[in-house]
Amino acid sequence: MNEHAAENNRTFSDACERDFAMRRCRELLHGLLSDWPRRSRSLLVMGAGSAELVESVWEAGFDVTVQDNDASRLERVGSLMGRRVECVLSAPDHLPFDDKSFDYAAASPALEFAGDLEAVQAEMGRLSCGGVILIFFNAWSVFGLEYRTRRAPAFAVAPGRLHNPYTPAATARKVWPGKTRVWASALPGPCCTWRNGFFWRRVNSLDFPLPLGAVAGLRVDFAPMYAGTPLVLRDREPAVSAKP
Repeated sequence: MNEHAAENNRTFSDACERDFAMRRCRELLHGLLSDWPRRSRSLLVMGAGSAELVESVWEAGFDVTVQDNDASRLERVGSLMGRRVECVLSAPDHLPFDDKSFDYAAASPALEFAGDLEAVQAEMGRLSCGGVILIFFNAWSVFGLEYRTRRAPAFAVAPGRLHNPYTPAATARKVWPGKTRVWASALPGPCCTWRNGFFWRRVNSLDFPLPLGAVAGLRVDFAPMYAGTPLVLRDREPAVSAKP
């Protein structure tokens, strides 16, 4: 096999792994969102990241506002979503909104906690009535080991900072003491298994209740929420809402 063909194969392999990983990231987020009512509920997405991820959250039924401190990422979201979402250029620890302006807030993997993690989580709590979700790359995963040893594929070389799951969990306990916390993670296998092969597709398609996978999510509920879909919730509203 010549070098050009080998490079094409690597590019195709990376594309398959990237697409599979993005799909699992969307599914993980949707799983964590599934216990929250969505009809006419507002969600602040912190960290624009993938425009497709933002679109999938909007399609789930939320009224979406997207924050990022990178104008180019917001432009990509705006070019895909148009007027369906509001985009805000702002630092993640100081947003131009009043307290409890949103029903929920979610931090995507694109949100790099470059500043004070506690300040970012406190800002999310200030703005949210019902709860928050943190999605991040997991340093305690097989992918984390690949990343640290530079064996991760080209598309995953710079996914943002990897986090020790203990850090956001400890900060959540400090910022929101006594609140219900729910863990989930996806993609437990190495990057080369992020594809549609029979065995690994089944393993990597599972969500785990512990931060074992490459992408981990932590949900913190501030108030009791009715479980179910928007159809079930037609005649019932959550106890707390940002709506006037």
